[in-house]
Amino acid sequence: MDLHRLTLPLPLRLNHLNAYLIRGPAGCALCDTGMATEPARETLVAGLAALGLAPRDLRQVFVTHFHGDHWGLAPFLQGEGARVLMPRIDHELIQAWFTHPDYDRRAVESFRELGVPEEVLAGSARALAGMRAVSPRFVADQTVEDDELVELAGVRFRVLVTPGHTPGHACLEELEGERRLLCGDHVLPQITPNISRDLGLLDDPLGAYRAALARVRGRGLGTAWPAHGGPMTNLDGRIDEILAHHRERAEALLALLDEREPRPILALCDGLFGLRKLDGWETWMALGETRAHLRALELEGRASAQRDASGTLRFRRETSA
Repeated sequence: MDLHRLTLPLPLRLNHLNAYLIRGPAGCALCDTGMATEPARETLVAGLAALGLAPRDLRQVFVTHFHGDHWGLAPFLQGEGARVLMPRIDHELIQAWFTHPDYDRRAVESFRELGVPEEVLAGSARALAGMRAVSPRFVADQTVEDDELVELAGVRFRVLVTPGHTPGHACLEELEGERRLLCGDHVLPQITPNISRDLGLLDDPLGAYRAALARVRGRGLGTAWPAHGGPMTNLDGRIDEILAHHRERAEALLALLDEREPRPILALCDGLFGLRKLDGWETWMALGETRAHLRALELEGRASAQRDASGTLRFRRETSA
């Protein structure tokens, strides 16, 4: 299998998405597509042309998860003749997002009960609306399950569903040859993927993510190719770093909690991330990750949530911790 990285622009501080061109015995396929913007489409077409290809030469497209920077150009490629495959769980989430126009509003409302101020919620709502504006509706041609074997361009892969970043995020494990891993946003080399608790899609997204990291670790895989950043030749080592990072973040959050005076999530989030330096989209992700860590601490018996007189949820450290 020949693997080519196509780096596509994103209109975000995280300014790129790696799409991967798979050239195999049965033609060509693509893993992830980039966002549905004209600069991303032009860069994709130019990258394919540099390899002697056009969009119509792609037989299949595999989408790793439901975030728009990974599937935005899927409808365009379907129109060029490609079949789109996607993990079932995240495909169902996309269809729910398309079908229910109030999905974003309900997502924002879920933070109102946590006492997040209106100006912060408004910034998050604008960020979500901006993402929806570059997310054209589509339906995958095929959905896949965990541990399913798929052929892309005639190359055999195992689908590894790795929840955490999203409920149905999936990696592709090459079954022969170099045994490379196309890992989407599951493991990233310089930053950690956002792990958020949004609308209760996963009760314990951080716990699910840790388990998914443990599943990938120790499989004897070759180079891991992420959706953001460069390739990783020591996948197990990077997984260990990410697990250590989340242990450190849990301890930092515990240090911000008080045993007697419950604290609101915004103060805790600010203590972890420093909200003044974040834009609306990054604030949304920071709030979601703070929420995920708080839930993990609750399940471990090290923190608890209670409502104040206004009905706002606040959090305290458990004295037994």
